[in-house]
Amino acid sequence: MITANHFRRALGVGAGLLLCARLALASEPLVFGSIETKTPAGPVHGWWAKIHLDQPGVRLDATAPLAARDNLPPGTEAKLLPVNEWAEANGTTLAVNAGFFSMLTDPKPASAEYTPNYTTGAPSDTRGLSLSSHGLVSPPRVVTERGDPALLIYGDGHARATYARANDLAGVTCAVAGIGATEDGKQPGTLLVEAGRNTGATARVAPNFRHPRTAAGVTADGHTLILLTVDGRQPGYSVGVTLPELADLMLELGAHEALNLDGGGSTSFYLRRPDGSVVANQPSAGKWRPVANHLGLWISEPASTTPPAK
Repeated sequence: MITANHFRRALGVGAGLLLCARLALASEPLVFGSIETKTPAGPVHGWWAKIHLDQPGVRLDATAPLAARDNLPPGTEAKLLPVNEWAEANGTTLAVNAGFFSMLTDPKPASAEYTPNYTTGAPSDTRGLSLSSHGLVSPPRVVTERGDPALLIYGDGHARATYARANDLAGVTCAVAGIGATEDGKQPGTLLVEAGRNTGATARVAPNFRHPRTAAGVTADGHTLILLTVDGRQPGYSVGVTLPELADLMLELGAHEALNLDGGGSTSFYLRRPDGSVVANQPSAGKWRPVANHLGLWISEPASTTPPAK
């Protein structure tokens, strides 16, 4: 079952309310909803959002470059911060986790029981492309001449999901990436959805295993961005999805192209309604994981075209 809610700008009060409401229905900047379904392995719960990029007052942006790198390890591109804290600090309407990352001060020991020490403020390396309106955080990753799957947001109100390299960034104001092919080429790391087809079986990471997942996609006209998070690792509530299942959900939501973003304990969905109430997913660890890369939406009132009163 997929449910939908309309997120409307403040409509005000008075005699013009009904007319404004009708206009808002025809030009929603954001529609969001939940997913509740059952699989042979158990129930699945998730949250999705559709963002109409060509609507006035809609802005997307990603984690900004660090202002300073003093006393940070070489290669540091970001500091870890939970999505909810990043959203509140930046006043976003909606925020999700984005690209993959690795920590620089918590080297993985030989033990198979290793659990990363995700600590707010820890220095990290963003894996692959991350571009903010404030500048480039991390350059595109390219393997065998093909860039990683990436979401590119343009300043003219459209977006696309594609295999991005440095020469694909003209006109792009914001970009985040998934992860592409392995260095040995054995795992192709494709898009999740390509030209309206389910290509989840060849996407990364761990396509055939059930995990919490985060995905981003665009409609065929490029004007609607679709974000989806699916919770997992919580028997009885949500067991997660495979990447082919994630692709099916994105197709059902209308994606023509889509990519898999970082998932697992990183999967985060945080939306603040106009009344201040919050819609959020249920992170698999029971708390928000600090992550290196975030994608946020801001919705502001469009500038009035009515001349000021004299």
